[in-house]
Amino acid sequence: MIKEVKRMTRWDVLKDLLLSREMRKAIGNAWPLFFFVVYHSTKSNKCITSYEELKETLNESPNTIKFWRDCLVKQEVLKVTRGRNSMTLQLLSPYDSIVTCTQDDVAQIKMNGDPKTKRLMDKLSAYGSMSLLPLVAELSAKLDSLEKKIV
Repeated sequence: MIKEVKRMTRWDVLKDLLLSREMRKAIGNAWPLFFFVVYHSTKSNKCITSYEELKETLNESPNTIKFWRDCLVKQEVLKVTRGRNSMTLQLLSPYDSIVTCTQDDVAQIKMNGDPKTKRLMDKLSAYGSMSLLPLVAELSAKLDSLEKKIV
């Protein structure tokens, strides 16, 4: 008997991460830094940044950012390689699955294929502000309801 392997989309992986009590507990109050790394990582799971960039983007003090970083390192969510003026942040397994996942979902295909949606997402990403996260969550909920209507 051949077993069918379920291909996970990024939304599936994010849902699994956020619904797992242990994973939520590991990320804890450091979720702004976690999501910064998720959204700014390359496909090779590397996010090169500096405290100055994090301070500007997350609108937090360097001490808070260092505290979050240390918590994520201690919980084995994040690996940090420090450079002279920058640092490389890398998500550890299983948290890296959201970055390394290659399967696109219906919402992502819609976002890439629909010019109006693409323009809106380009505008949102141009600001680079985590304060837009609630708006992105609302948009994803609307896309989810559209997906259900399509299926």
